Amino acid sequence: MFTEPQIRGWYQPKLTTVESLNDQAGKGLGGQASVSLSDYQRLVEARYADQLPGSEYDTNGYSSGYSPLSEADDGSPSALLLAGGSSAALALAGGAVVLRRRRRASTG
Repeated sequence: MFTEPQIRGWYQPKLTTVESLNDQAGKGLGGQASVSLSDYQRLVEARYADQLPGSEYDTNGYSSGYSPLSEADDGSPSALLLAGGSSAALALAGGAVVLRRRRRASTG
C-alpha cells in the first residue's frame, strides 16, 4: 500500500497494476479502479514533472513546502538557535574552567 499525499489517494500495487483504495485515488486514476503500472507512472509524471528536482518550482525554493527565505531574513529561528546554543556551551565551558581552578587552588 502507498499514498499520493497531494490528492490523499491510497493505492495497492500489484505485480503489473496499481489499484485505487479510496475515492481520491479512483479520481486520480481517471475514475478507473486500476491501471497498469506504466500508466500510473505516466499519470504521476504528468501531474508532478514540473515539481521535480531541477525544475523551476524546485530552483525557486518551493519544493520543500516552504516559501523561499528573503535575503533580509537574518533572524531565522535556526540562526537564533545556533547563537543561543553556542552561548550556552561557552558559558558551561567557562563555568567548568572556573570550578577546576577553584578545586586546584583549594587542594594545592
